[in-house]
Amino acid sequence: MEYFKGLMNSLERGTVAPVYLFYGPEEYLKEKALEKFKEVLLPQAADFNLDVLDGEETDPSSLVALAENLPFMVEKRLIIVKNCSWFKGKSKGKSEEDEEGKASGKESSLLRYLKNPAPSTCLVFVAGDAVDRRKKLYKSVEAAGKAIDFKLPRDAESIAWVVGRMKAAGKKIETAAARALVGGNGNLGLLNLYHETEKLITFAGEAGEVSLEDVRQISVTNVEENIFAVVDETVGGNPVKALAGVKDLLARKEQPVKILALLARQVRLALQVDALLQEGCPEREVSKKLGLQDFVARKAMNQARKSHPRKLQWALEQLAAMDVAIKKGQQDFLPALENMLIQFQL
Repeated sequence: MEYFKGLMNSLERGTVAPVYLFYGPEEYLKEKALEKFKEVLLPQAADFNLDVLDGEETDPSSLVALAENLPFMVEKRLIIVKNCSWFKGKSKGKSEEDEEGKASGKESSLLRYLKNPAPSTCLVFVAGDAVDRRKKLYKSVEAAGKAIDFKLPRDAESIAWVVGRMKAAGKKIETAAARALVGGNGNLGLLNLYHETEKLITFAGEAGEVSLEDVRQISVTNVEENIFAVVDETVGGNPVKALAGVKDLLARKEQPVKILALLARQVRLALQVDALLQEGCPEREVSKKLGLQDFVARKAMNQARKSHPRKLQWALEQLAAMDVAIKKGQQDFLPALENMLIQFQL
């Protein structure tokens, strides 16, 4: 979360760019950053100098007119454009010429503004996960101010965040409990972890410590964490427990096709990790090479070590064949998977 700390530090020092673009999957930190902008730029007269717009309903030319207005009684005005899809890549079936033509028309006034933005206005665009860095609009924002990718925290950062949040609430959380909480929910971002820690704080009541058992009782374990557990039990030689995990997913109304797809993905990750390690790739670089979070790569690494590439490849082929047979109505999901889990141990 160094990018976030750097932004907070610059705001504390009073260093504010005229334009920002927030994008990426970490929504909680985006909201925290916006709160900090309001706190720093609008200590008073906020009602007169803050505009929050919806990018889907705002015309770029009207935004420019608003940005050129002078602030009232303070040094800067703040304009936040949420749900801003202007930075996405070209639509399917559209050529680059079509997109550039659209930009030169619809966004031309905004592009001109960004060449010389008003120093008395701070303009913040809030986009979704993905943006197209090749677009003129993105490059213009980057040249005039800052484009910040709000990446999901690494698992170590998320664990530290959970510990800090519990401490602020007067609670201590066991290290194993914090790891389990992040393992089950960390890949959904800090907003999800915020809600999970809220539930744990309420559940703990007057107790000063949150245990691993508390996390297991209260915290929502996501589907991917269940899939990790199923594969763990399979490569660990426990087909009965693996099948129980699959039945739990079915009880939660997860579709068999989705379960098969996630199982295949996890087995494929274990194979990819094993191949990298065999090539001599250092363990610390595996997650970066595969574009995975640390804890996901670590789980796949452990699963690869407990099995053999030939068995994992066999399992992947079986899952693919099973998917086809089930869709054609030639096999029933649960008996077919149970048979595969048993054969894997032979």
